[in-house]
Amino acid sequence: MKKINIKKFEENKGKGTIYNHPDMFDYIDNNGYSIIQYGQSFSSKEENRQYSELITKEFTPYRYSFTYYNNGNLYTEIISFNNSLLIAKEYNRNGELVKETDFDKNFKHSFEQIHDFVLKEKNIDIYDTRQAVALRHDTPRSPLKKYYQIHVLKSSFVDGQWYSQPNYSFLIADETGQIVKSSEKK
Repeated sequence: MKKINIKKFEENKGKGTIYNHPDMFDYIDNNGYSIIQYGQSFSSKEENRQYSELITKEFTPYRYSFTYYNNGNLYTEIISFNNSLLIAKEYNRNGELVKETDFDKNFKHSFEQIHDFVLKEKNIDIYDTRQAVALRHDTPRSPLKKYYQIHVLKSSFVDGQWYSQPNYSFLIADETGQIVKSSEKK
């Protein structure tokens, strides 16, 4: 079971490499993941204190968000792809899973399938945020109910930093797994 090391957090809070906040600690681990931890209290009572953790990696669309009870046990776990939720889990204070929501089950195609399709058809890797940003939509009242929106980027490395700007976009219907609309210039 995943836990947060509260003692390590309390010893290191305010000593981050990115943020200079008194109740926050951030660092880059040995695998290149950016880890941001912070504590928050909802009242003066210690039992109302919670801890949160966000784990990301540069140029990847996956985001891992965790919240923890004041005993260090996992409370919630959310995995997302850019701004699209994939999995949400909730645990009780003893670390037992009490609820799980799989957002992929509402779609015929997963991000992995869309990745493979876009790579084959367009030679664009949606797992690299310097190349594209992929979003998933569920819009019951629109003609295209469920779809993936791919924003292709033009990126360049300038003065030691990556800069990206929109190039064109296209939509993939979840029903068919095919491109249905594109702003790409022919």
